[in-house]
Amino acid sequence: MNVSRHWPSLRIGDRISMEMHRISPNLPTGLAFEIADLMLLQGWADFHDVQMVVELDHCVEGEEYEEVIAFYGHDSQLRRWILWRASGEIVVQPLIGRSCRFCSVSDALESLIPARS
Repeated sequence: MNVSRHWPSLRIGDRISMEMHRISPNLPTGLAFEIADLMLLQGWADFHDVQMVVELDHCVEGEEYEEVIAFYGHDSQLRRWILWRASGEIVVQPLIGRSCRFCSVSDALESLIPARS
């Protein structure tokens, strides 16, 4: 008796695509920053006398972030802002208020200057 398995409605390419979809990991909400952006962020923090902390593998309410940048006020344990890089944009979340989205780290930092005074 010859028993063979076959998937009548799927071709080999379809099966491979389904397998890849099943094993592909979900991308995190926040991605790691470029080194040049991290240097820019640290320079800004130094200039404005705030502490910059890089938090790796950050997770909040089921959302995963490879890297989050947190800015703390001088001698304060409260975060003033957090930043993360999403695909194609930089997101800034203040301690209180709504998040804002920017095209670049420098645009995001410009928005923080008025908020600091």
